[in-house]
Amino acid sequence: MVELFRDNQDAVVRVKAAYQSRNPSELPQVIVGTGFFISREGHVLTNASAVINNDRVWVVYRDVEYAAKMIGYDRSTNLALLKLLTLPDSFPFIQIGDSPSLPPVGTYLLRIACPMDLAPSPATGLVSGQESRFGQHIFPCVLIRTSIPAGPGESGGAYLDLNGRLVGIQVGSLSELSSTYILPARAIMRVRDDLLFYGKVTDGWIGFDVRVETSVSEGKRILIRKVVDGTPAREAGIQAGDQLLQVGIYPVRDLDDLRNAMFYTRVGEYVPVRLRRNGVTLELSVRIAERPADADMEAEPQQEPDEQAVLNAAE
Repeated sequence: MVELFRDNQDAVVRVKAAYQSRNPSELPQVIVGTGFFISREGHVLTNASAVINNDRVWVVYRDVEYAAKMIGYDRSTNLALLKLLTLPDSFPFIQIGDSPSLPPVGTYLLRIACPMDLAPSPATGLVSGQESRFGQHIFPCVLIRTSIPAGPGESGGAYLDLNGRLVGIQVGSLSELSSTYILPARAIMRVRDDLLFYGKVTDGWIGFDVRVETSVSEGKRILIRKVVDGTPAREAGIQAGDQLLQVGIYPVRDLDDLRNAMFYTRVGEYVPVRLRRNGVTLELSVRIAERPADADMEAEPQQEPDEQAVLNAAE
């Protein structure tokens, strides 16, 4: 654990953002969070809630302040991508690996974050759960819940497994459970790529609504309730009443699976969708479209998360 922390601590930075008060006579408010380098070009990942609509943002690395600019942010995942305007002479960065599977519950984790105005510090805990919602708060994909509590300035901290691989970035906290939510590494890659190439995150869309049915014989089933005209779902031949089995590489057993599968689709790609219709299994190829701004989510209407309860801003 000492070696793991020592090998990665210098990739973790403090992020500060200044916000001018509406009263010109008052000093600007400064929000402090954590971030970490992900490239040799000086890209830094942090929480969007700490840096959205800032008047000035900068990074503190080895007690030196570096001006940064916003490349882009995504509110739904609470992720922001910064780039330093001037680079340190040398600095390490944390590589983001791609894996469709999440670490199982019980996996031991190391978090490195900058509490308050202190240097990068370690904390340890376990993977406690995996879910795409908490109460009425719906997440864009399945997040990893941990047993590591959140403190002031630690939002945006990096979570590593015992092999030194990045598991995710802290994007929310549950103070009532003394736990945190982290966005998985694969989701980080998906958001990072959109922000780098397009400056925003584009959501995939097929164009159907679903309903959940349960029975003693078959358990829980996801059924197509409605297919919207003029959408990829209609063009591919998906029909109301079809049972949804799989989207891409993701089996669909419940709404968590469906949210996860749709999050990882890319606009413009062809995705295989497996269905069961009248007892016969079908596989259709669907070209993913960009979700219109006024479109509902396939599973259910998207709800804005309560940032104070789930996606806490940087303290």
